[in-house]
Amino acid sequence: MRKLIFLILTTFSFSIGKEILPYQDEVYKKLKIDYEKEKYAAEMIDDGIPAPKFQSEIVDLAIGLLGTKYIFGGETINGMDCSSFVQKVYRMAGVELPRTARYQAQLGIYIDKKDLKPGDLLFFQTYAKFPSHVGIYIGNNKMIHASSAAKRIVISDIEKDYYLRHFLYAKRIFLYNPDIVLNSEAEIKNGKN
Repeated sequence: MRKLIFLILTTFSFSIGKEILPYQDEVYKKLKIDYEKEKYAAEMIDDGIPAPKFQSEIVDLAIGLLGTKYIFGGETINGMDCSSFVQKVYRMAGVELPRTARYQAQLGIYIDKKDLKPGDLLFFQTYAKFPSHVGIYIGNNKMIHASSAAKRIVISDIEKDYYLRHFLYAKRIFLYNPDIVLNSEAEIKNGKN
């Protein structure tokens, strides 16, 4: 099992446009050396927001489930809903996500729609006041998701009126290897960097 941990940025509000800084997480707070903090923040921000390498794997795994039957509350290959689909895809990539869209929406960092990359999560407000639908962005203004209307996992255009009206925000889930961060900090203390 990969020794990867989420860079979890819990949000207490679902307001659109709220800026979440990627270095407001627990790892950043534990780093003692200013240089290491700057390096960590720069790696997370880069010149835009970098997409983790595993995100390309996410799309391939998601497409493998295309056509699977939609069942509200379903969690198996015999039928699943939108959030169990996302949970299953990410789990196959070695990442554990919460079961519901509402709680999946509390992870990661906000991504502007113009900066979307395959593997990002798209959240929508459908039947509730909180994020109640989630899909996986696959590129070219398309997402793959478990659709109750289509009764299966499908690819949809996110520029269609329905999705534009119900769109809340997009999030990117970051992974990092804590050993690399901690080893870098130790090397700096020992004068190796």
